[in-house]
Amino acid sequence: MARNLFGGTSADVAESVSGARIPGAVGTVWDGPSEGARQITDLTDSSGAPVLQLVADNRGMVPPFYGPASGAERLWVDFGAGRVGLLATNTGERLVQHQAAADPHQDRAYTNERLLNYVPINGSDLNVPAGSDWARWIVPSTADINGSAWKLKTADNTDYTRLRNSGALLIDTIGVRAALCIGAPAYPANQTVVNVTNSKASTTTTASVFRVQGDGSVISAGTVTATNVGSARLFSGPNSPAVPRPGDVWVQYG
Repeated sequence: MARNLFGGTSADVAESVSGARIPGAVGTVWDGPSEGARQITDLTDSSGAPVLQLVADNRGMVPPFYGPASGAERLWVDFGAGRVGLLATNTGERLVQHQAAADPHQDRAYTNERLLNYVPINGSDLNVPAGSDWARWIVPSTADINGSAWKLKTADNTDYTRLRNSGALLIDTIGVRAALCIGAPAYPANQTVVNVTNSKASTTTTASVFRVQGDGSVISAGTVTATNVGSARLFSGPNSPAVPRPGDVWVQYG
């Protein structure tokens, strides 16, 4: 710890029992007022030179000196009339330095260290333990179609991509033409990239009503309707359709 400054003020004087100043008096320094106190000899003057004896000046004033390296806040001096307590005189300066320091208590560093894997700070990496959820949003009701568990907004308060409390994901991009891009590098042809099921979402269920496979195949359990498809039907086999309709296609084989 840093040494603290003592003496050098109008209140720091060497006095006799009667209260008279004693110019040139030699005093001792202690760490307490009791008989069991320890004498302090680890002292320096204002320039940092060791102080062998604490000597009052020619006016009886106690000169400024630095206390022990242990950083004592109070010392007791004795010039023959009993021990008198001295308080450190640089407390105000140290307080100002303390307030100006970036992290004087190291509490910010401690908080950043403790929260690093819970609430990441700007520019940090988040390490998620295997088998765990990084964060969970408990919504008031899945029937709430207006509230959002997560929302992207711009400075003018415009809503863009939102994750509703109902679980719906609304994707609105800002200045990007492709609203949703799903990467599927080196996906096997039989591996599903997009899977819509008739039950709760799952990565393993086969109860799919619509799938996009790794090779680009689109598999639908229901009718595919589009302006360029119309009402055409496709048949294959040895016999033509029993009740053909205009636009039907029959591929004969066998």
